[in-house]
This record gives sequence, C-alpha cells and structure tokens, in this order.
Amino acid sequence: MTNTKNEIMKNGFLTLGAFFSLLSAIGQQNCNCDVTLSGLSQNSLNGIWASQVNYQPGDVICIPAGNYAGLRFYNFEGTETAPLTIINCGGQVVIDETNYSGLEFRNSKYIHVTGTGDSNHYYGIKIEGTSSWAMGVAIGDFSTDFEVDHVEVESAGFAGIMAKTDPICSNSATWRTSGFVMKNLDIHHNHIQNTGGEGIYIGFTLGYKLKTFRYCSGTPVFGHWLENVDVHHNIVEQTGWDAIQLNLVNLNGKIRDNQILDYATEGRWAQAFAISLGGGTYEVYNNLIVNGPTETGAGIQLISGESGSKIYNNVLVKPKEHGIFLHNRHVFDDVNEGYYIVNNTIIEPQKAGVHLNADIYYAVDPNDVNRKQDEVPSHFVNNLIVDPGYDFSNSNFWKKDQESYFDFNAPSTRDSLLPNIYSNIMTRQIDTLGLNDTANDEYWPGSQTSSVVDVGHDVSAWGIVIDLENNSRPSGTAFDIGAYEYQVSGTSLRAAIPTNLESTTPLEAKTYLYPNPSKTKFTLYNPQIDGSVSLQITSSENKVIYEGSYIMGSPFYIDDVSSGLYFLKILNGDQTETYKLMVID
Repeated sequence: MTNTKNEIMKNGFLTLGAFFSLLSAIGQQNCNCDVTLSGLSQNSLNGIWASQVNYQPGDVICIPAGNYAGLRFYNFEGTETAPLTIINCGGQVVIDETNYSGLEFRNSKYIHVTGTGDSNHYYGIKIEGTSSWAMGVAIGDFSTDFEVDHVEVESAGFAGIMAKTDPICSNSATWRTSGFVMKNLDIHHNHIQNTGGEGIYIGFTLGYKLKTFRYCSGTPVFGHWLENVDVHHNIVEQTGWDAIQLNLVNLNGKIRDNQILDYATEGRWAQAFAISLGGGTYEVYNNLIVNGPTETGAGIQLISGESGSKIYNNVLVKPKEHGIFLHNRHVFDDVNEGYYIVNNTIIEPQKAGVHLNADIYYAVDPNDVNRKQDEVPSHFVNNLIVDPGYDFSNSNFWKKDQESYFDFNAPSTRDSLLPNIYSNIMTRQIDTLGLNDTANDEYWPGSQTSSVVDVGHDVSAWGIVIDLENNSRPSGTAFDIGAYEYQVSGTSLRAAIPTNLESTTPLEAKTYLYPNPSKTKFTLYNPQIDGSVSLQITSSENKVIYEGSYIMGSPFYIDDVSSGLYFLKILNGDQTETYKLMVID
C-alpha cells in the first residue's frame, strides 16, 4: 500500500465556484449552527474578529467544509456555563497556511474547538501545514478555558498545539505578578505528527519558581501559572522535539492515555523527551511510549516538580537516556512528600530505568542553603525494568547492580531512599517473565503464572487502583508488577488506550482492539459476538485497503500495510462500531 496523501492534497483544493456551491449546500443542512462563517479565503490569512460576528455565549459557530488559509480568532468569549463551540460543518475543514499558524486564538476564553462535525472524518479539522516556527493550533494572548478535540495536525513548522502567553518585557501584564492564570485546558483525541518542534507545548519553560532565565531591566520575570490541564487520548508521532511538554501547572496537571510514537526525531539535546514536565504538580499515567527506529527520543522528564507528583502505569519502549529522569529541585518550604514512581514498564532504556538527580538547589531561608534533597521521600514501587544500558554489576565504583536500574547522582541519595525502593522486578531476561508478545511490543502478562502477577505491593493508598488499560487493581491476590494488571476473571481490555472512540450504534459490550499500536497483526474481540462480522479497513486518506468478513477473536495480519493511522469499521447486523488503529514499523 502506498501513501498518496501528498498527491491527494496537492490537487484537493476546491475551485472558487465549487467552494461557493458547497457553502450553499451547507446552508441547507442542519448542522445546529447558530453562526456560519462565510467568505473565508483559501489564499491569505483569515482574521475573524468577535466584534464582527453576531453571536451569544453558548452558540455553535460553524466553519463550512473546504480548504482555507489560516484562521485567526480574536476576542471570542463564551462563559463557564455556556462556552462557544467552533466546529467543522458538512465535511472536513482543511487548513494550509504558508506564513502563520494554522488555527489561532487570541484573547479568547471558554471555547470548545472540535472536529466532530462530519461523521466521515474522525478528525474533522485538519491542519495540513504551517510556516516555519508556527503552530498547528495556537492558544495565546491571555486566552484560557479551552477544549480542543478531534483535530489532526498533519504538519507544523513548530508545535502541533501550543497554549501559553509568554512573558515579554514590553508588557508587564504578561508577567506572573499580574495574576493571570491559564485554566481548564482539555486537549484530547487529537492526532499530531510531523512537527518541527514539540507535538503539544503548554506553559512557559524558562523559569519555574525561584529562579528564572528571563530578566527585564534587571527584574526577574516568570511565566504565568496554569491550573486544571488534562492532555489525554492523543496520538503524537514524528515530532522533531519533545512529544508533549507541560510546565507551570500549579494545580491538577494530567498527561494520560496518550500514544507517543517515533518522537524527538532530531535528537536535539534537552528537547528530546516523550514527556517533559517542569515546575508544577502532575499525574502522568496510562501512556504508551514507543521510540522510533532511530531511537533518538528520551523518556519522561520531571524538573522542579511539586510534592506528590505521580508517574505510573506507563510503558516506555527503548527510550534513549533514562526511562524516567527526575531532577529534585524542591523548595524546602513546600516539601511534605516526594514523587511516586509506580507500576511503570520500562523496556531497554539506553541508560537507567529511573534516575533521580538530587540537587542542593534553591532556598528561601538561608538556613536551608546547605540542606540536601536526599531527605525528600520519593517512592519507587512495582516497576518492571528490563535490560537497561547501564551495567554496574562489576563496578568498583559506589554504584552496584541496582543502580543500573535505579540510578542516583550520589550515594547519600541512594542510601536515604533505599527503604522506598521495593517490589520492583529488575531483569536482563525478558523471556523468563511470561509476558505476552514482546516481539510486537506487547508487555502484559500472558497468563496468571507470569512472574509479574500477584507479587507487587498494595499502592491503593496512593490513589493508584487501575492499570494502563483502566482495569481495576488488584485483580488477584495482590498487585501485579508493571503497567498491566492480569485479569484473573472477566475480560481484560488488551489495548494501550481504550479504543471505543467512535460508535454510531454502540454494541451492548465493547469490542476490544489489541495490540494498538500494532506491527504485524491485530485482534478484535467482543464477548457477545461469536462468529464473523463484516470488516472494512480504510486509511487516513479514506482509501479502502480491506473489505470483507472477519472472525471475531482471530488475528488479522497487516505485515504488508504501511505505517500510519487506519480506521476499522465493524458491521454486525444493524450495529456499527468504528475504531482507529495505529500501525508502526
């Protein structure tokens, strides 16, 4: 199967006559539109000012299907109880901008941007390209309270989705001292690929709490805080820099249920992480992270995180550098607990599975200047780490074999934390663990006799009561080790992310798609369907690559299918379900 996306889109622009015909047709459809934008240009940036649009909070603003240059919205405001919805209507909206960002919002709030306006396209809004150093979707200039979903960024000069207002010296209102806080960001069910910089980039990076690298006439300047940020159920792949970067979330920051594939392709130092976090409070869980064929992407980084941040139920496959890198820079006034690194599966990291760098760093009280970060009580429990690149087993240095898996920058840090490192499996021999199909990046226990089953510590007191597949923990007599919990009874969802993402007529019981992503084969399973169903597989360019019968529960081989995003449609009588499958090399 060949990829014809570029040819299709090169010739896919509507003529001006066809464009106005389409507008007329859309006007006759019922898209629940309160406002339909018209007269949008295919050739130059479209500036859309709130003062020129007759709308009310709670309205649905429709973008007619078609091909456009960039869309920039100024000063649009819904309310907390009546947000504005901006949606494609009558088909897919394709944005190709050569000079600026693709879809941009300035000084706007309480906005829901969604690509769910066309049942034929899972991603109804598509950013085909932007200029160098520009974004696919940009949310800035004091914008806040945004939801963005079902948007595809096919290519972006810099970030796929960016949300922040950077502090600048010429405008003190952009400084943290002004009190502005970006709140309530919900970024979900998007597909981002081929970015020059980050896939998703939220929050300012050059200063966290007590030290900054930005000064204005000698005054230290910090970026604004964020609150309630949830980045989930996105596919992020082929990013030049970090796949997801999130900073300064002072309250309730979450990165969960994402698939990150073939990321940080430029191998740029300090910009090559699957997930990079700084200066806030976070939960990072249920993410599947698979390095690309060149293995240039590092794992998860947390710098200057606040007390209580948690990283759990993540799978990291062959990360460059460490699997999880922690840089302790706690402000002692705020420390009441450390970090929780729990139930992660880390496969063949280039260095250690987990590294904690405990600095003597930042102190408000002069009496704290020489206090060590060793005393911060982080916990490392129930992790599965397989064959790290480090090997200190025969070292004459203070580091020994355990430091190949859990590494520290000083022996005092290791010694102080040893009581908090327990119930982990550290091994060079993955074949002895009884995992399902490691050749295809499937690392869940294949049976109840697997070495990782029922040997973990109860971590429910830390609020960890599910596994990567959202199954309950524990299932057997004790917690399992790693990201997956073997289901002793009942049916386990065998997918990296719950994949029942789109269903026109939901079946009584979910159909499970696994593995996802897949290299050579996938399986569909539904406990209430026995026998064959009709199956259609289409590419993201809407090209049908298979149409025929399929026996539920049997493997479907895709060895000859190119890597990319595909849609599976299951027809069972009058019931229909649609799923997305990521095929990787």
